[in-house]
Amino acid sequence: MTNFNTPEMRASMQLFMLRGAYGYNGFSEHIGGNMYKVDSKAFRETLENATEPIDPSKVSTLSAGQMKMLNSTASGNWMIPLLNRMGQLGMMDLREGLANPKFAHLNRNTSYNPTINAYKRSI
Repeated sequence: MTNFNTPEMRASMQLFMLRGAYGYNGFSEHIGGNMYKVDSKAFRETLENATEPIDPSKVSTLSAGQMKMLNSTASGNWMIPLLNRMGQLGMMDLREGLANPKFAHLNRNTSYNPTINAYKRSI
């Protein structure tokens, strides 16, 4: 039986959640089609051992609003320290928000369409 409480398995699950929820592509290699090879061991070691920012231009922390939003989710208790650590190391720019860029067009369309529809109805 697989032990899901190992450091490697936790790192794999964290990377999986970061890819799906926020579009994070670090520590992964595209190997064809929809297949990716993920290096969760390097991810975990970087988080634990890095002392200098990887990308100083991305160094950031979660805002109070972002933390409040994450605290309302089931993964907030482990996601907040993880994202803050990634922000400290410049692995992810938290100032850009926590939305997955793949789904950004959905947010634009849902806020834009009602305005256009209201405008068309008023003509």
